[in-house]
Amino acid sequence: MGLQSTTPLTVDQLLNALAAVGRGHIADPDQRPDGPTEQDIPELLGALLGLAETEVATVVDVKQEPPVGLHGLQEGWQHTSADRDVHRAVLINRLNRTAFDVPVLLADVDLDDDEAPEPPGVAGASASVMAAASLVEAQDHLDNGRRDYAHLALDSAEGSLAQALITLHLMRIQIRAGRLKE
Repeated sequence: MGLQSTTPLTVDQLLNALAAVGRGHIADPDQRPDGPTEQDIPELLGALLGLAETEVATVVDVKQEPPVGLHGLQEGWQHTSADRDVHRAVLINRLNRTAFDVPVLLADVDLDDDEAPEPPGVAGASASVMAAASLVEAQDHLDNGRRDYAHLALDSAEGSLAQALITLHLMRIQIRAGRLKE
């Protein structure tokens, strides 16, 4: 489910947006002597997204009942497009990115070391998010009559959920082992 932007953001627009919120971006002069280029758009978008996500975390409290600020956030986000397919594609993309962000941002291991064990809670959280993305994707395929693709997405969700359950079990074992040592 690929999206095409009808008005893609430019490097200058992203730099201006970051500067407008007080987070000017400076490219490494050795690598980019003429400043950021189109190759830098993902990094600039990431900087803007990171800033927005951090701000969201400070104004939206999902632990409150009802969640404080969540309704306004959802309304603002939904006004960017009225197309339900766009909403699904963005949510699937966000979930997939989150699944990759969890181990990168939360695991205290060397990511270049394939032998380094990932903490089970981090691996389980990542797998759970992947399962959510696969389930949304499966529903999209089902809604659009693509049963074979729906089955593949369900297989992926099932595998991710199995991995999440295994890591949950491993965490329980670690907790019990820690209690026995006390």
